[in-house]
Amino acid sequence: MSSKNVDKTQKSENIDIKYIARVSGVSSSTVSRALRGDPAANKKTADRVLKIAKELNYYPNLLAKGLRDKKTKTIGIILNDLKNPLYYETIKVIEEILNDIDYSMILCDSNFDLRLERKNIITMLSKGVDGIIISPVNIESENIDLIRKQGLNTVYIDFAPEFENVNYVHVSHEHAAFIATEYLIRCGHKKILLLNGPSQLSVSEDFLKGYLQSLKNHKLKVIKQHIISTELSLESGYKAIKKLFPSKEPGNLNDFTAVLCLGDMLAIGVYKASKEIGFKIPDDLSVMGYDNIFMTSYLSPPLTTIHAPKIRIGELGIKILLDRIEGRDKESHRIILDVRLVERESVKKLT
Repeated sequence: MSSKNVDKTQKSENIDIKYIARVSGVSSSTVSRALRGDPAANKKTADRVLKIAKELNYYPNLLAKGLRDKKTKTIGIILNDLKNPLYYETIKVIEEILNDIDYSMILCDSNFDLRLERKNIITMLSKGVDGIIISPVNIESENIDLIRKQGLNTVYIDFAPEFENVNYVHVSHEHAAFIATEYLIRCGHKKILLLNGPSQLSVSEDFLKGYLQSLKNHKLKVIKQHIISTELSLESGYKAIKKLFPSKEPGNLNDFTAVLCLGDMLAIGVYKASKEIGFKIPDDLSVMGYDNIFMTSYLSPPLTTIHAPKIRIGELGIKILLDRIEGRDKESHRIILDVRLVERESVKKLT
């Protein structure tokens, strides 16, 4: 049966995996694999099953009815890039707090992939976690709808979905970019290369806004070639600079004098490429990071960056979540923490 024949009048409480299997013309096990994002599932079949499930407004009821009011004393953590040291301090403080109260933690990496994020969410639900702390891939996605419809206690970090009755703890990436760009301009830099994240990510969109606002305030021209979207990794920062300067000699940087990076890992990649090319930081090229991960003070020269309060985000995030789980606080909390400039030695003062 094709999706055109779906009976949308079917009562939602009667819609289950067997019903979707019957409508889809496949086995229940095939539907189950499709719904949980099993990579072994045939992609064409899985896409058709998911389309039918969506038309029926079906989300898997993964928590057994008898477990809904029981606590497993387990918290799910879903983050975007566990390879990035950015998250180390946040995870560490959450783990310490949970250990003290005999809670356990399940940790998953979404790798900025919406499909993988959905699979992680379903895994958390199937494990019966009491709540989730999640850094969502995007602030608007069906994955957030899935969490909300399941009624699971959730705290969002990094990004803030614009729904009522949500809890979040994060920093303004727009404000961070604005502070960084303002500092570079005060140091005399008029042409600033922005190494931004993938354009489809909310964090990249916000970071770009802050950069553009600062340029506008100082009546500086926006140069499209000075805005590069790339993956948020050391390797991507390295490749971006190597591509821009495949054969240039040191001291011949006419296009820009400074690089602003969405993430310290991008900045470390810039360091690596600059060393190979022969650029001296900050004499030939100034570099500004974002996050203030622990290793940035050990670079040569130490990296000037914007500090994000990673420990505080973890402390507040888990406190809000545990208070809701234990019934101590039913209010929604929307917390935006301040960032601050960490001035070191990677930015040259031209004025």
